[in-house]
Amino acid sequence: MLKIAEEEELGEQEDSKGLQKGRIYLSSIYEKILGNSYKNLHPKLQHRYRLTEEKDFIGKGIMDEISGGSFLVRPVFTLGTKYRIFFAERGNQIPFEIVNKVTLDEKGKQIVHWDRTFRFKEKSRYFDAIMFLNERGDELFDYFGKPALLGSTLSITVDQNGSMQISSKKQWLNLFGKKIPLPKFLHGVANISESYDEGEQCYRIIVEVKNSLVGRLFYYQGKFTEVERRSE
Repeated sequence: MLKIAEEEELGEQEDSKGLQKGRIYLSSIYEKILGNSYKNLHPKLQHRYRLTEEKDFIGKGIMDEISGGSFLVRPVFTLGTKYRIFFAERGNQIPFEIVNKVTLDEKGKQIVHWDRTFRFKEKSRYFDAIMFLNERGDELFDYFGKPALLGSTLSITVDQNGSMQISSKKQWLNLFGKKIPLPKFLHGVANISESYDEGEQCYRIIVEVKNSLVGRLFYYQGKFTEVERRSE
């Protein structure tokens, strides 16, 4: 059985993470990469991103807008449908589901799965990815698709409002077992903002992907709530 990664002991009081007195818990990759700034996240986002082998997250909601991508790039999006990475459909008020779960690879490394489903009127479309830390634990990797065809390193920060801000850095293709770096003019520069809306008691997400040559490739924004599940 694979050895479970880093465990930590909590103090005597229940803290902002909502964990009980004296409980042992597993650190998520997001806690590790953010370090002390993790506690600056809104408490609901701390809960949301505390993803471990013992804790997953399922959310459902509505994407108010899905847009972007000129006719020049639509064939690429259509091809990406096969690999659960891109899709050409656009629209408003699209039902949305997200499932985050954690598995361990053969070395015991935490792999966080991001499985997103967008339910258009006549079909469902998918945008899947996995995230994990490098060996040193100081850089976050994002691999898109099934199989993973596109890779990126990510910058992740917490803003003054307690929201999560994620942006892409280096990008490459995974082809024939090799990483092929993409020149910057081919990058799809991604910026993601996730926050918690106290008024509506929901998570809000904005995702935008741009290219320096053709402009906005992909954009969606909307809201979702966690699916409550009964204890076994």
